[in-house]
Amino acid sequence: MSQSQQGLERLLRTLAGHSELIAKAYFTGVVYKDNQNQRALNQLKQLKVLVNHDAEGYRIAGRLTQFLDSALSSDRVRRLDTDLADWIDTLKLQISLYQDAEVENRLGDCDSYFAETERLVFDLSDTLEENTRYLSMLVNSRFANVRTLAEKQKQNTFYISRLEKLVNAITALQPESLLEMVEDQPLIYDLLDHQLLRKLPIYQQRLQDILDKLKVFLFELRQIEARAQLVQGFAFFLQQNQNYQPQDWSERDSIPEHWNQIKPLALFAYADPLDHALEEDLIEIAQKIRIDTEVMLAKQKQRSLSAVSLSPQNKTTLDLPLYRKQLRVYFDRVLKNEGQSISAVAFQQAFVDDIEPSIWLSCVLNEWLRRQQRNKRLQMELIQADVGRHFSGNKKVRDIVLQFRGADN
Repeated sequence: MSQSQQGLERLLRTLAGHSELIAKAYFTGVVYKDNQNQRALNQLKQLKVLVNHDAEGYRIAGRLTQFLDSALSSDRVRRLDTDLADWIDTLKLQISLYQDAEVENRLGDCDSYFAETERLVFDLSDTLEENTRYLSMLVNSRFANVRTLAEKQKQNTFYISRLEKLVNAITALQPESLLEMVEDQPLIYDLLDHQLLRKLPIYQQRLQDILDKLKVFLFELRQIEARAQLVQGFAFFLQQNQNYQPQDWSERDSIPEHWNQIKPLALFAYADPLDHALEEDLIEIAQKIRIDTEVMLAKQKQRSLSAVSLSPQNKTTLDLPLYRKQLRVYFDRVLKNEGQSISAVAFQQAFVDDIEPSIWLSCVLNEWLRRQQRNKRLQMELIQADVGRHFSGNKKVRDIVLQFRGADN
């Protein structure tokens, strides 16, 4: 005996062993747990025979209720095989029957109609729950798991039609209209509010997730449709020409003319994350980046503090470069001889031997610019060389003359 057959036998034995409990839940609408039936109720709930009615009670699952109604030829007002929107019309009709019985003070009929309304609300809630959950599961697991483009298009049409039915059913509920209809019947009002209307945001979110998934698959379908047509066309060509062999164009002197009409190969500077062929390579790169980042973000070893000493430290005096000393001597001479013009080239020829004239003039110009900001009396005159080409935009300097003017000038 197979494992499935053994499971079915255990299920049927469990149903037979708890037949009185199931019958009570079917005819009364709810059965509450106590010390004697708590274990049996938990077992029936695990087998999905019973579902939660409230915090302390259980009711029969919607699918099993439908089976029992059909097997017992129940005269309940149901349209289980029609569209969900028509099912909601049946709910409104059942509520109207309850309201009429309440107005006419037919208490027995009120209890009967309320029980039927309660079962109908639970069945409708279970149907929306099962349909949205089942469709979401199919979209996430099986969608697009087909081999041909035609099958994929049919599958897309099927899921969209199922989605439209659920959207129409939820739209037909009209929560405000239903609650306004039963505002004078607090029992039905609480029943609709807790068991049906408060669950609508959950169903709507599932439908939105399904719609987003369908949009992604539809986008991918449009992307590969053109390539699929080319592949199918080439496959048909190979079927008609079974002896076809590709030619070796590498030995030709020139490429065929129709090759110039082929779309060139597109090269990208980055990898396409949607390309599944590169998935392993991208994962390997990402792992390396993550490891490197962890190393960079690792807590650095705390540096040890230097010991504090109260004894005076020995100061080291750095000698100025030779050209800085020579510049200081030159500018000191200019500042001491007030009103006298002193040539930089003449000073360099007399006292500076190891610096070229062009470099010496650059040093003098830079030092004058630095000092001139503090001492406006230090004036400079550029002695330009006579060049043959005029209006070139360049000035060739052959000497710099500095003069320290008096305070009266």
